[in-house]
Amino acid sequence: MQIKTTFSRRSPRMLWLSVSALLLALLLALGSLFYLVYRDWRDEQQDNLIQEVLWLEQSLRMYLEGQQEWAENLGREIESGNIDSQRFARQAAFYLRGNPELLNIEQVDPDGKVLRDQHGTRRDGSVLSGETFDALWRANRLLRPSYGAPYQGSDGKYRFDLAVPIVHDGKALGGLRLSYQMDLLLFNQVPWWIASKNYISIQDLSGKILASKFDPAERPGTLSHQTSFDPPGYGLYLHATSYRAGLGLTLPVLSGLIALLVSALLYAAWRIRRHVRERAHAEQALAKEVSLRQAIEDCMKSGLVALEDEGRIVRVNRAFCDMLGFSADELVGQAPPHPFWPADDHDAMTAAIAAVRDNRQPEQGFELRFARKNGEFIEVRLYATPLVEADGSQRGWIASLFDITERKRQRLALNASHQRFLTVLNGLVAGVCVMEESGGLLLYANPAFARLWLAEEPDGPCCVLLPGLQDQPEQDEYGLEFTTDGGDSWFQMHRRRIDWVNGESAWLAILADVSEDKAREGRELAQQERLQNTSRLIAMGEMASSLAHELNQPLTAINTYAAGVSRRLPAELELPAGVREAIQEIAGQAKRAAQIVSSIRAFVKKHEPQLQRVEPGPVVLRAVGLAEGLAVKAGVKLQVEQDPAACLLDMDPVLIEQVLLNLMKNAVEAMQEAQTKRPRVKVRTSIGTAFWRVEVVDNGPGLSEAMKSNLFTPFYSTKPEGMGIGLNICRSIVEFHRGEFGANSTVAGGCAFWFTLPLAK
Repeated sequence: MQIKTTFSRRSPRMLWLSVSALLLALLLALGSLFYLVYRDWRDEQQDNLIQEVLWLEQSLRMYLEGQQEWAENLGREIESGNIDSQRFARQAAFYLRGNPELLNIEQVDPDGKVLRDQHGTRRDGSVLSGETFDALWRANRLLRPSYGAPYQGSDGKYRFDLAVPIVHDGKALGGLRLSYQMDLLLFNQVPWWIASKNYISIQDLSGKILASKFDPAERPGTLSHQTSFDPPGYGLYLHATSYRAGLGLTLPVLSGLIALLVSALLYAAWRIRRHVRERAHAEQALAKEVSLRQAIEDCMKSGLVALEDEGRIVRVNRAFCDMLGFSADELVGQAPPHPFWPADDHDAMTAAIAAVRDNRQPEQGFELRFARKNGEFIEVRLYATPLVEADGSQRGWIASLFDITERKRQRLALNASHQRFLTVLNGLVAGVCVMEESGGLLLYANPAFARLWLAEEPDGPCCVLLPGLQDQPEQDEYGLEFTTDGGDSWFQMHRRRIDWVNGESAWLAILADVSEDKAREGRELAQQERLQNTSRLIAMGEMASSLAHELNQPLTAINTYAAGVSRRLPAELELPAGVREAIQEIAGQAKRAAQIVSSIRAFVKKHEPQLQRVEPGPVVLRAVGLAEGLAVKAGVKLQVEQDPAACLLDMDPVLIEQVLLNLMKNAVEAMQEAQTKRPRVKVRTSIGTAFWRVEVVDNGPGLSEAMKSNLFTPFYSTKPEGMGIGLNICRSIVEFHRGEFGANSTVAGGCAFWFTLPLAK
């Protein structure tokens, strides 16, 4: 109230007016001062912006000129032939790694065909055209480096090309094409201190932004400046717009506020000091916790990696870095595809991340292949678990990895060794099995054992009672031979007691099929018997030769005496009927017997038979006539069916008659012994295209299997008084005539002997 009274006495209106005037003046002064400061600040910002744009334009020009100079040097080396494809690829790849704004470095021929790039020689036949060929076209025409007009790539981003011609003797041989991406050029060549204050972009004549570099957290202001961007030119401008920035408290504008701010600052400093002390204690505790956790992570032999939901790496431990050869700085923050993913396994890695995200990971984890930094590959087993925050929300995943390269190699080696062992056992001809000692339960059997012994159930666990396994259990090792089906199959078994994989005693039995050995022994015995029979045949041949030699003179004497008696008998002398014919027949038969003895002697001595070109019909009739008396005596009907066609054969008629006579005689005797009802022997002849065939068919008892198998065995005979050499001699006679001899049973139950002789040419 006192104050009010005082102000009343001092004219409050004038005071308020003065105060208002002072405040207004102060506001005007502050406003003027602010305007002047703002204008000076703005001019300074504009000058700084212009300087920075000019500096940036000069820096980009020098940078592009340096790359142009490098390309010209490379072109001169290519023109001189000092660079091959491999060296070109290495230099281009090295230069691209140091200049990430470059997309490609290519050598192109005058027609635009890409010859090689940073990967080596191009064989895909790629040809430049349109905007990508513009710079190279200009460079080849002008014979100097040229820039091409900006164009939009397949990814939607703008690019421009630098073409450097390769000139030899004033003629362009093609050139080098360096392809730049504008946004990468700004990203890598605009310094941070410029990009942090300005929005940098490249625009065309119409003001269209082709590429830019800006901080999305900042808002562009009103200050801007642009200058032509040459090279590459073509109406491009380098445009810069400064971000909005405040003036700051540089003048003593609000002194009252300054005091208030000082007070507030003191209070804030006290609060900050208190907060800092509390934070220091918390940071110390956190540092201890972090160091403990870091020590735990680093001492682990398994790799740990923390991932966000989309697969970005948040944290890795030392074991993970050592496992892959990358540093933590190289891995943290990386998004898929990660640098340790093999280039050809991206699909498998993406599928594994999707399975983890969908909680479909297998119980035994993922078995994956990772690539180390040095290019080597390792096999890992990966397990993932959700990374859950304190509030229950899932932040990502934590994956643990185990290097199983060596373990897998050992497992594969063990499997390979096991497979080799099984291959050897399964490839054995002898059967191998292992059985329990007490119960005889089959523990192992190879395929040969299953084939030899377990034919019914080769894979079933059964009690196998091989002979002898239970006979002498006190013996640790013995062998024996036995047969299973009456002597057709013979086996040889060796067995010994072993310790099985479970530590218990078992029998190891090796079973070999010795049936072939037994059969070989039988064949050797049969061969010895055949040798003995051959010796007997040789002796009999010698005897036959001796008999033929001795009988030849008596037969000649009989023939001579009969002829002499026939000549001495007067023609007018009357004799009983048939005497003269009998004397002539005695002479003829004696002569015939001499011929037979001579033929047999020649046959036994392995001389060529006395072949004559004759017609076989009369020979058959003479043989039938000789056998007719025996057939009539035995009551056998003898029939002849000859082919009416005529033919000639080169043969010994006497020997062939003996063959036919022997076959008919055997047929008659066989039917007589078997007492066949209505016995009949039929002799059939037929003429083929190259052979004359004779069949002697009877309706007797036929041939048994034993008789068929021993039909031509020397000294085998079904007759008590037989010598067992008749059919052998018959077959030998036919074979001497280059024919074939055989026998088979007929449908009616009889037997048919046949032989063929070749027709005369």
